[in-house]
Amino acid sequence: MTSLRILHVSEAFGGGVLETIRTIANRHAASGHDVAIAYGARAETPEELRAVVDERVELFPLGWRRAHPLSHVRSGRRLRALVNTWRPDVVHLHSSFAGVVGGLVLGGSVPLVYTPHAFASRIASLWVSRFAYGAAEKLAISRSDVVGAVSESEASEAFALGARAVVVVHNGIPELDDLPGEAGPRGRRAPLVVALGRMVAQRQPEAHTRILAAVRDVADVVWIGGSPDPSVASAVEHAGVAVTGWLPRPVVLERLRSASVYLHWTKWDAGVAWSVLEAVALDVVVVASDIAPNRPILDPRQICAAESEAVEVIRRVLEDPAFADELIAVQRARRVDYSAALMVSRWLQVYEGVVASGTSSRRTRTRRSRRARTPREDERR
Repeated sequence: MTSLRILHVSEAFGGGVLETIRTIANRHAASGHDVAIAYGARAETPEELRAVVDERVELFPLGWRRAHPLSHVRSGRRLRALVNTWRPDVVHLHSSFAGVVGGLVLGGSVPLVYTPHAFASRIASLWVSRFAYGAAEKLAISRSDVVGAVSESEASEAFALGARAVVVVHNGIPELDDLPGEAGPRGRRAPLVVALGRMVAQRQPEAHTRILAAVRDVADVVWIGGSPDPSVASAVEHAGVAVTGWLPRPVVLERLRSASVYLHWTKWDAGVAWSVLEAVALDVVVVASDIAPNRPILDPRQICAAESEAVEVIRRVLEDPAFADELIAVQRARRVDYSAALMVSRWLQVYEGVVASGTSSRRTRTRRSRRARTPREDERR
């Protein structure tokens, strides 16, 4: 297998996007490829990135700040200069801003893969925002060689926005590597219901809180995570839901492991969320909102259209061990498609394919250019 030079670009380098990129980058670097990450720092970006990114992966901060329009221009220039010097075989643009800026400054010069990690035009609340985001996303798509969607629903949205080449690579986590689709009895757990992550609009903290508060009489309820707005976390705690604040990922997984139910009541996700995959890996029953990315990995009985329905399902899971075991069996059967090993392998296939296609296209353009010269033009030469 030929070694590739792979450059990942992300303005939104935090949360699930960071986990996805670092998993891909670390493993590709470990298998002999040259890998780099060009990134913009967010509040949730770890201060010590080297602690989570393999030393073989090169890191290039771009000084990207979403709130400052000039920052996009400067970061675009830095990115173009980086590509001219680092000379990657393929560039993977993650999220909308990287897709637009990267597409504008790099399109046509190097093979580009664009992964939206959720199309902003599909989740914006105002029609003006939807229109603006949609125009930007169409531009990012048109400048990329292929859209790498993380779910079938995101792939459908890409086609609706005009994409011609789309591949689907599901998110995957290391905890699902080598886990069997079937396993022994889960064992009874203490009644504990948890939510995970940042208390932001996507995660609907008010709805999460109402559901958790409604089952406090039969279980302990905890939100593992925190909020960039202290008043939001305070409101959650005031409703009787404990809030842990930000914790290291190993500690989060250990807390999650002891839970009976993980409540995932998001407004949207691009693909199966990392937290859902983590719960599935640890045999925690997931009760989720009715959005497309949740459907492939969960039993229909775990997906709820209304808060009252979610409360009923959680109560039944806590009170009926046989019902909980049925849902766990479905999660185990479906989780085999969401390992980090499978995700990393599939992304490499995408990179190899787009590089090969780009090389073939350049050769074709060169041959056509040569054939297009007339005898008189050849005489001039």
